[in-house]
Amino acid sequence: MIDNAVSRRGLRLGAGGLVVAMVGWASCARIDHPGAAGDDGAASSRPSPDASPDAASSAPDAARDTPIELLPPPKPPCVNLQCQKVACAGAPLTSISGTTYAPNGKLPLYNVTVYVPNAALDPFPAGITCDRCGAVASGKPVASAVSDAEGKFTIKDVPAGTNIPLVLQVGKWRRKITIPSVTACQDNKLTDANLTRLPRNRQEGDMPKIAVTTGTCDQLGCLLPKIGIDPAELGIAGQDKAVAYYQGSSFSILPGIIPGGMGNGFGPPNMRPATELWNDEAQLSKHDMTLFSCECSEMLNTKSAASFAAVTNYLARGGRIFGSHYSYVWLQHTPDPPLSMAVPIVTSFGTGSSPLTIDTSFPKGKALADWMKFVDPAVTYGEITSRQVFNNVQSVMAPSALAWASSETMGGGADAGVGSKPRIITVNTPAGVAADKQCGRAAHLDAHITPDMLAPAGGMFPAVCGTDLSKGEEALAFLFFDLSSCIQDDKMPVVPPVIVP
Repeated sequence: MIDNAVSRRGLRLGAGGLVVAMVGWASCARIDHPGAAGDDGAASSRPSPDASPDAASSAPDAARDTPIELLPPPKPPCVNLQCQKVACAGAPLTSISGTTYAPNGKLPLYNVTVYVPNAALDPFPAGITCDRCGAVASGKPVASAVSDAEGKFTIKDVPAGTNIPLVLQVGKWRRKITIPSVTACQDNKLTDANLTRLPRNRQEGDMPKIAVTTGTCDQLGCLLPKIGIDPAELGIAGQDKAVAYYQGSSFSILPGIIPGGMGNGFGPPNMRPATELWNDEAQLSKHDMTLFSCECSEMLNTKSAASFAAVTNYLARGGRIFGSHYSYVWLQHTPDPPLSMAVPIVTSFGTGSSPLTIDTSFPKGKALADWMKFVDPAVTYGEITSRQVFNNVQSVMAPSALAWASSETMGGGADAGVGSKPRIITVNTPAGVAADKQCGRAAHLDAHITPDMLAPAGGMFPAVCGTDLSKGEEALAFLFFDLSSCIQDDKMPVVPPVIVP
């Protein structure tokens, strides 16, 4: 057997030219020296009892102390675009740079993964999935980057040549484009916003399936046409569209003056009732994301224990929900105690002050503040203006829940004037488990976002939504795409996908 000297020193080519290939079990290998007959043979490599010390250290036995070196494994040959990477001695690496945008080609986006694939892209599975960050992206990327708070990206060490593919992705938003030419050993800047935006429709790329419930007091569904989603993708349940709108409760703000249901003009004709969505986990699970608009009341008469269980299970399995004001009911009445404890909520009516102050102590919070200042230089850094702020969310329980922005309390509640409370929060689900076991995400705004509550008489959707984002809607857009992204510990910086060597 190999003695301790060999195992301590490692193995290399011996004096006699012997090469031994070993994988993992080298310390258990046996080497028989020339002339040895083994344990049952006449000859032996051990010196006889009367042999001299010089004989015991003769050349054959001395070979035991000559380590045998393992040869390094051969480097695997390059495949496809890997073979087009160029070693740029004394020059910058070959790179591609640009800015990622929302489908409208105007709103820059943070945390979009941009990469060069080296294989065909796999189709996304239908329905909700457990999408955690850190996995290898589809297509075996050979180079990747993530866009910063200004939407800018630079991918280094990319293949050079003609017709280089490039993928832009955040969650199930994914678009593949082709760059006609990439010149080696220099930066290749993409300046066409129409080229580096996310898809407007499914002919241009992949889109998540989104459900929207309307409400009289806030119209989250108006965000979708404003960020550039093709009107042809805005439909109702049962249609082959990327977005399905459902009609929320018909609540009258001023009985006898403003009839209930007026706010439901912010949706396509013939919407199905929202109860058909939130009462059915299977129906919910067809949608990657669900937006719950404020119905001006908790409307608990339209929500049962089965409804709250369906939404809770949807979240735990990878669903994403976004709600404003009274949509807190989905967190407050969940049958999952860790989720309700992660975001304590009170129903007493109260108000909060505007603007909200963004928490910039964690990477995504700072990115939100940087992004808003970049999008609108006139805003005060680190602040979000909202038309109406409430005081229902009392605190957040780390690490599952996170407060993105807070403000002082005002009148109308028992705790008015007692200090700052969370106004924009997210909670990763299932709450109370390690980040690497969480699959879903809820975002909630203890505020109203859209500037208009009621559709004008005779107004047609989606034209009634307008085209320009309000200040609050800008923050909503940032959080909407963050909600689309993979799940990670939000206290940590975002990272690009794993590169295939």
